[in-house]
Amino acid sequence: MTQAAPAPMKVAMIGLGGVAQAHLQAFEVLDTLDLVAVCDVRAEAVDEVSSRFRAGAYTDYNRLLASESVDLVMVLTPASTHRSIVEAVAAAGFHVFCEKPIAVTLEDGEAIVAACEAAGVKLFYGSCYRYLPAVVKARELIQSGAIGEVQLLTEQVIGGNGAAGYRQLAPIHYPLGGPGGPGMGLVDHGVHLVDIFPWLTGSEIVSAQGIGQISGEAPITETMHMQLANGAVGHLLYNAATYSSGVPNEGMFSGGQGYLSDSSVAEAGGWESEPGSISVYGTQGSLRVFHYTNALFINNGDGPQQVALTGRPAFGHFATQLEDCAAVIAADGTPSITGEDGIRALAAMLQVYS
Repeated sequence: MTQAAPAPMKVAMIGLGGVAQAHLQAFEVLDTLDLVAVCDVRAEAVDEVSSRFRAGAYTDYNRLLASESVDLVMVLTPASTHRSIVEAVAAAGFHVFCEKPIAVTLEDGEAIVAACEAAGVKLFYGSCYRYLPAVVKARELIQSGAIGEVQLLTEQVIGGNGAAGYRQLAPIHYPLGGPGGPGMGLVDHGVHLVDIFPWLTGSEIVSAQGIGQISGEAPITETMHMQLANGAVGHLLYNAATYSSGVPNEGMFSGGQGYLSDSSVAEAGGWESEPGSISVYGTQGSLRVFHYTNALFINNGDGPQQVALTGRPAFGHFATQLEDCAAVIAADGTPSITGEDGIRALAAMLQVYS
């Protein structure tokens, strides 16, 4: 007799802004998850998404938590609001998925972890780069010794629409006078790299320094220099208030969707003149990781060779991430990416501002 498939896991989503649109695609491809309730302060956004997914509609997350019975609540709101919402979700007894960065301050980040521990609920930290096929394969190659001992990891995003077109994320995301900046800056984007550099190498960040954008102030060039415990160095460089220096014929066709330096979205199959990438340099080779365009190259001295990839390319990696969360909940296991991971990334990044 064939055993019936388990019922889909029930999920609620709080916050329907930009990152939520990527997460929503997961519910269109996964039949193991069911989006049963959505919440946002913007009624028009709630109406659109609730109609699309036949989900309960709320503009007050406290009403959602009091009315719905779910397995997981996704907190996709601005970072400065994470603490109060996660504390409410944990108190209601629901497992929590919290988007990056975990918070704006260490105090809030630690309170988020403590609230979930006290309530006995699981806390999943949303660091989606760990699910990108090119990044996953790069880690496999690094840990197999394919490029020797890692010496340097870098990423830079320089470009945009000039100073006149520069836009910072609003104070609801990052309060004025503190760490902040644009969507492709250090705090909102670079936190991905601060998380995955230690994950790729298996070595924690022991110190960091640099220059970070202050929310509400004139744009600057942001830098972050990380020293890892194994001796490797990580370096990030960002400026979203200038223009690309790309020349004709540079770039590649994208094998996945992604975010461009002006925060617009590139579609799969389109040409990207300056695809975002991570470079990893070792004693016996190097890697060029095109994380969103879904391509990976290794150079061991014979010139760059493309590496075959498997898995869902962007933005499908959001589905892979949620699939992992669901599997952990079903098995009553430990989250693959924990709240402590989020705190470590935040603590390292905040050293730039100390």
